[in-house]
Amino acid sequence: MAVIRDDHEVSSKGGDDLDDEFGSWAAVQRVCHAIAEEVSAIAETVTESIRRSQPVYAAVPEAEHRDAVAVQLRNKLRALSDQRGLNAPEIEAATDLAAERAAGGVPIDAVIAAYQAADTVIWRTVLERSTPAIVPLLPRIGTLMFEAIRETTTAMAGAHSSVARAIDGGRITLAHQFLECLEDPEQRSAASAIATRLRLEPTGKFIGLVWLPDPDDAALVAHRAISTLPSHLAAEVVGRVVAGGRLEMVTQSVGLPGVVVNGLRNGSLAGRWGIGLTRPGLAGASESLADARLAFGCTSAQRPIRSFGVDWHEAVVLAERARIGVLLATVVEVARTHRQLAETVLAFAAADMSIAATAPAVHLHPNSVTYRLNRWSLLTGLETRSFLGLSHSVIACRLAGLDHEPTREVAMDIGSLVRD
Repeated sequence: MAVIRDDHEVSSKGGDDLDDEFGSWAAVQRVCHAIAEEVSAIAETVTESIRRSQPVYAAVPEAEHRDAVAVQLRNKLRALSDQRGLNAPEIEAATDLAAERAAGGVPIDAVIAAYQAADTVIWRTVLERSTPAIVPLLPRIGTLMFEAIRETTTAMAGAHSSVARAIDGGRITLAHQFLECLEDPEQRSAASAIATRLRLEPTGKFIGLVWLPDPDDAALVAHRAISTLPSHLAAEVVGRVVAGGRLEMVTQSVGLPGVVVNGLRNGSLAGRWGIGLTRPGLAGASESLADARLAFGCTSAQRPIRSFGVDWHEAVVLAERARIGVLLATVVEVARTHRQLAETVLAFAAADMSIAATAPAVHLHPNSVTYRLNRWSLLTGLETRSFLGLSHSVIACRLAGLDHEPTREVAMDIGSLVRD
């Protein structure tokens, strides 16, 4: 990173020429000099604020981050004292920083927000220390700072984009190679080497995920590539596109399943998700991805996100749906043609076979629940009050639901999906 070296000295050039047009600019120079003397302390405060508001900066060593903020503060104060915009070396320092952050996986919006945090502190401090001589100069100070922000952010965005594009292209290629090697036990040593290049810890813990973006979201399905992921997620996963437009991914970010749940709630990650167990090592990464595929196989419009840790029994059974469907064909047909009965059976199972707890879940009187369960038993020959009868009934209802998903919105409890 380019560094503008001038210690704490702030230039006092300009003299009478500046005073003639904009009053006594020497007053501004004195404030800039005083702030420059406190740069170390200010940089520490600004750095702490950035790291709290932009968690992605955890990837940047704190001491390095603090030094970069201090350089930025000194450059801005020097330019303001001289009543000018940033010069070429100072802009180069900003663009070098943006390129470094791109290489470190920090997205451009976080870089710009962090960069502007220092400008905010400078402006606030100038206001707090304004004297009667400075007050008439505040519009000029604001203009200079705004122009400097505009110029530097434009240059930083360009530098960041250039590096990020190169990294993304290489990362996508490496990701494909990594996942291919991951599936072949004989290629685990190659997978380990690639993992290191992808900044993954081969012996660490992995989570597999499968995502099919919502087909109604044109922005997500435009290219069907890993780049369709929001930038804050794309940097945390290694993935590839597979048949049907699904994205298969592995990550070492243990908090990512929670991000997925929140994204599904707010619509930013619409579609269907399967989430695997957290498993150790490269073999565990492969197994977790297999978990995620199984979990994805039991998603539906009603339940668009499934976790293997919670839904493993259903996921494993439905993975053999064609084989099991033959055994339960008659019951599946009853579930397809009597959706209300099937809904009641599923609610009864979810309520631990309690009639009283089932009734409010399906908005019925307990007597009506009993009637529906008896009707189901009469049509299918399965007794829902026995373990065997209820388990077979639930499987049949799930099989029917995969082929005929109801359109009525049902409340979804997805908080439990991230407890394992």
